[in-house]
Amino acid sequence: MDWKTLRATLRFDGAAWRRFAELGCVYGPEWWKRGSPPVIAAIIFAIARAQRAAVLANQRQIRGSVRGPSGWLRERWHAYRVFAEFARSVTEAMEQWGPRPRPLELHVVGAEIFDGALAEHRGLVVLTGHFGSWEVAARHLSGLGRPVSMVVAREPNPTVRDFMHAIRSRHGFRVIYSDRSVFTGLPILQALRRDEIVGMQIEPWGPMPGSHEVEFCGCPARFQLGPFAVARVAGAPIVPVFAVRTGIRRYEIRVVGRFDPKTPAESVAALGATVGAYERLVREVPAQWLMFEDVWGTPAAGACAADEVVPRAAGLRRR
Repeated sequence: MDWKTLRATLRFDGAAWRRFAELGCVYGPEWWKRGSPPVIAAIIFAIARAQRAAVLANQRQIRGSVRGPSGWLRERWHAYRVFAEFARSVTEAMEQWGPRPRPLELHVVGAEIFDGALAEHRGLVVLTGHFGSWEVAARHLSGLGRPVSMVVAREPNPTVRDFMHAIRSRHGFRVIYSDRSVFTGLPILQALRRDEIVGMQIEPWGPMPGSHEVEFCGCPARFQLGPFAVARVAGAPIVPVFAVRTGIRRYEIRVVGRFDPKTPAESVAALGATVGAYERLVREVPAQWLMFEDVWGTPAAGACAADEVVPRAAGLRRR
């Protein structure tokens, strides 16, 4: 192992720490699972300067600037809560994807929308975001009696890729890597035509080909039309679903709508409606928007950037 690989392995987002985290999440005592995430979050918040700055900027855009003598401290508290929610999400996700998952309390809002779309046997695109604990929600798609594929970007730290692939494919899930390409369309289209469930994330990744500008939290951002385009070609319905964490191993799964785009214009309209629902959720529970890239590139709250910044990856990453 060369020095560069060793450094990447030992980084806070590297394979060594992920494997250590899995041991604690799967085999650790209950007091560790409950008490360690806030502490680990505080450590990462202190050392991950680029991610801390990005979360501060994103939270300012959502919440607005906090003025007054306590403004500096309150803004950092808001940002720390994102790191704490992320740590809790990782803990419970690794526990659920591990060999000893604990029972969850799930409350589904809009289940009839999801069940109706699934019953049509035309395949199903499930859209979600880096919100709450999407991986916990995705884990429970396996109980619906259909093959499930997840479309994800590769981990930014190469030392953790094999580890995360093994976790995600452990319970029979198929993983399709997008790598931020224009769209990884063919395998997704094939899966939908086999009447499978395909889980995808919708995030403002910047001005890539095939994206469309939508106002998001007061500023324009570019979201990918790819999920809507492939669903239109496959003739599959699209159902946006988000998981809101309401307590330890407690989640509210919100099915926020259903779309059946038949034309490019209908795809754009469906994207706008989905982003609108996502924004309402982010504003309702801003601490659970687990976005560690500066989406708008805006140093000040409420000001839209003149030049767009292309984020490189979701998740914690050193620049």
